[in-house]
Amino acid sequence: MDQQNQNPTPEKHVPTEAEIARLEAEAAAALSRGEPISRPQELPETPAAEASRADGQNGPQAPRPDFVPYVDDVPNPQPAPSNDAEADIDDDDDDTYIPSEMEKRIDAMTPEQWKRWQILGGVGVGIAIVLCLFAFGQELATYGLIVAALLAIIMPRYLERAWRRKLNTARMAMIVTMVIGLAVMFVVTGMRNGFSLRGQ
Repeated sequence: MDQQNQNPTPEKHVPTEAEIARLEAEAAAALSRGEPISRPQELPETPAAEASRADGQNGPQAPRPDFVPYVDDVPNPQPAPSNDAEADIDDDDDDTYIPSEMEKRIDAMTPEQWKRWQILGGVGVGIAIVLCLFAFGQELATYGLIVAALLAIIMPRYLERAWRRKLNTARMAMIVTMVIGLAVMFVVTGMRNGFSLRGQ
């Protein structure tokens, strides 16, 4: 059997347009006379008033904060300060770069001087590579080939990282010197062997 609610909530009266216009006219007239506005019904309670009334009926409760932050309003946690002073000093040293003496000398050069030194260095390395290929003899030819590869590939890359400069001009000078040196050695070897594939 359906039972009706014993305490139905009374429906609130919604004022009509005429009632609203009449109340506005009365309020305007009262304000023009300097009198307080008469209110026919009580204003709805604010949330704070409702909360205090609920506390009075249900007993004291935990205090309600006036502002509850959203998740975005919470500040990010700050990292804990480090007690190790040496670690802070090491971090500062990593941030500041100190150039080497060779880098300072390169910076002091003009572009023409730097290009000239690259050409001289490339020619010197190219001659050293050609000598490594032909001066070690047949027994040590493998070691000569390894040293030549180190001079041609590894050393320019190492110097570029150490000096923080591109060595494109030095590489071109090294390649040209190697080509000329290999051609000269081929001609010399050919003249010794009578330009035959077998030695005398």
